[in-house]
Amino acid sequence: MAQVYSGKKYSLFLGRQTDASSALAMGVAQTTNGEFVELDVASITDIDFTGGLVTDRTLRTGQQVKRLTDHFVSEKGSTKTFAFEWVCSHKEGVIMLLEMISDGDTATPFTVLGNHEPQTYSAGATTGALATILIKNLDSNKEAGQDRVMHDAALTNLSFKMEAGASGGRLIASGTFMSGHTVNTANSGVVPDGTETSFVKTLYDMTTKTIDGVAVIVSSFSLDITNPCVRVGYDASGDAEGYSRAGEITCSGSMNVLYNENSDAFLATVLQNPATTAGAVAPILFGDAAIASGALGFSVPQAVLTSHTVSMEGAEEGMMLEVGFEGTALATEKLYEIDVSPW
Repeated sequence: MAQVYSGKKYSLFLGRQTDASSALAMGVAQTTNGEFVELDVASITDIDFTGGLVTDRTLRTGQQVKRLTDHFVSEKGSTKTFAFEWVCSHKEGVIMLLEMISDGDTATPFTVLGNHEPQTYSAGATTGALATILIKNLDSNKEAGQDRVMHDAALTNLSFKMEAGASGGRLIASGTFMSGHTVNTANSGVVPDGTETSFVKTLYDMTTKTIDGVAVIVSSFSLDITNPCVRVGYDASGDAEGYSRAGEITCSGSMNVLYNENSDAFLATVLQNPATTAGAVAPILFGDAAIASGALGFSVPQAVLTSHTVSMEGAEEGMMLEVGFEGTALATEKLYEIDVSPW
């Protein structure tokens, strides 16, 4: 029997690439220790090597069963993806994720404007917001080929949630990275040592919680941001010549609040037609202080309420209402604002 590897000895590291202190071009993996931080996740799911493979599995004439040669597989032109979930433990990791989903916005509060234009993602260019992801086996006796280095990684969706009874109410981040570059499985010599400032914000720290200016009693909050990215072209190795981020950028989420006389009024807002009723805009604010005041906060200034679902189970704490929302923005309006200032 060969050596058995423990999933507990793998670590996940995230490093800036194009946004690094010394910017690296698309096509060049980050190797500087100080540019990496550890996302101390509870478990790691391996990079998806097969979901984006270029394949053709066609039965040819001559027999009714596929031959070996009826299968074609190639990494050239393929796309790799990597998904994660992290109970946020340091500020730097949260900031890096927000930079990457916001297409390179490097200042808090992080935002995307209604007139946003994507940066250029081109081989050899240092623009854009790309990362190098390192999954490293820390076993000193490991065989070669256990590490994973995924560079030119673009964050395509990022979700935040806080929920009473889940991970102590702490902030949980999850998302998916994609890359049009071949993943290197050789052992990596990188030993990440970037700054990691302790982060312990929880649902119970979020004392500013309003929908359309109405204070609500919250049991959970979630916010989902998508910023699509697809590979374009190919070089001599079959890796991407560039990326396109021309798809729709969205911001949506929900708040689970106590159903009472105040929150019942949200139903009328949900039923209004935002295209003809200015009053249908219902700003969302969830944080431990006002945005840009040196705190943690989430704001969706031009939110439209999209759902109003009451749980009528008769729990002792009263009925709960899940209010869904989606962000909108025109011209210089902000689709969202997320504040992660020093504290």
